Amino acid sequence: MNTKKQTRKEFLTDASKLGVVVVIGGTWLSACGSSSEQSESYSQKDDDATMAVQQQAEEEIKAESNIDDLAGTDGCNDLSGLTKQEIGMREQLKYIAQSEDPNQVCKNCRFWQPAQPGDNCGGCQLIKGPIHPNGWCKSWMALAAGETQNVVEPS
Repeated sequence: MNTKKQTRKEFLTDASKLGVVVVIGGTWLSACGSSSEQSESYSQKDDDATMAVQQQAEEEIKAESNIDDLAGTDGCNDLSGLTKQEIGMREQLKYIAQSEDPNQVCKNCRFWQPAQPGDNCGGCQLIKGPIHPNGWCKSWMALAAGETQNVVEPS
């Protein structure tokens, strides 16, 4: 067997060539199969960012449109005719004029009393005073299937 010994210089030259081939080949291989994956990933991130911006804009518009309701210009926050106990009950039940959950609002609650014609505010069987149709309190309870609101005639 005739084996030629490799010199140190030849070994380092071969190792350098191999290193360059591995780096270039690895880069080339990683770029081949992942271009569509990368574009999908970037596309998903762009979609998520766009949705977040749209959601924030919708929330700002919603908040602006509710300013009148929250400020009481619709009359539903006029508590002038209520006693301290009645106001205390509203506070105890954490009544708010604008629900944070659009599926849980006073107008679809079991205790809701619809507004009189020409009035913006309805009533509640549990809380005295004007109640905003889009309000909420911690006693909110959904109507059962087929159930209608009980209308209580004012006394």
